[in-house]
Amino acid sequence: MDTETGPASADNLVAAVIDLRAEGYDVARPQPGVLLVEGEFKNPERVALQAAGRAADTSLGVWAISADNDWTLVAWNRPDLVTITQRGAGPQRWRHRRLPDRWNPDAQQILQGGPTVHEISSTPKFRATEAARAVLEGIGIDDPVPPGWEPPPPAPEPAAVPARKPARPRAAPKPKAPAKPEPVAKICPTCFMALPATGICDNCG
Repeated sequence: MDTETGPASADNLVAAVIDLRAEGYDVARPQPGVLLVEGEFKNPERVALQAAGRAADTSLGVWAISADNDWTLVAWNRPDLVTITQRGAGPQRWRHRRLPDRWNPDAQQILQGGPTVHEISSTPKFRATEAARAVLEGIGIDDPVPPGWEPPPPAPEPAAVPARKPARPRAAPKPKAPAKPEPVAKICPTCFMALPATGICDNCG
């Protein structure tokens, strides 16, 4: 794989750094031909691909670390394009593509992230291959993890729910006292009026 060198290569890298900083990103050069981009973005793969696209035919590596601590490494050495992305504590996702002559890493078909006919398949899918590792080695990268990057802490274990105390058995309800029958008034057999307590009808005598 041929790597472009000389003033044109250096100019392309400088232009890429200037453009990225103009967008408000922090850009460092941890080693020759490699950029490290950090900023308040959510999609590190897109940022790294666009940065590599600015370098045109210049072979380079671009790390991008998002505000969520997700990262992508783009290794570009025409025609080979390798992207490695890690989100959270998930596994690394490797993709290796060989682009046609007129395509750069920021081609719309690449930025959309869908499959293309230019994929170099791997088994299992999205795993590192010897060919992909060779592309990284060609630009001087041995480990795809960004320098100084720390993985997110493991998710906290759910708090144990304290066992409930057994409910006390309810006491049996006390039986209700029987209701007293209402008194029945005595009636005078002659006038059918209620009799007083004396038992003598006030009307009939």
